[in-house]
Amino acid sequence: MDILELIGWLGAGSLLLGFALNLFQKITAESTSYLLLNLIGSILLLYNAYMNGAFPFVAVNFVWVVFSSFKLIQMRLKV
Repeated sequence: MDILELIGWLGAGSLLLGFALNLFQKITAESTSYLLLNLIGSILLLYNAYMNGAFPFVAVNFVWVVFSSFKLIQMRLKV
């Protein structure tokens, strides 16, 4: 396994962990931890997709990064 593949697996794991924790009501979709898991996972998958030339996945993960970042910033400014 090369580093690029490892980055992809870590990104997928991060997204799936956030999804599972939310599904089993351990965290909410509005929690900082959920949003950070989504942000980190989508950044890693964005890089992996770009380096592999999988541009539809680049677009999806770019939007995911933007929305996760926006919500985290919005939450931070409300404090």
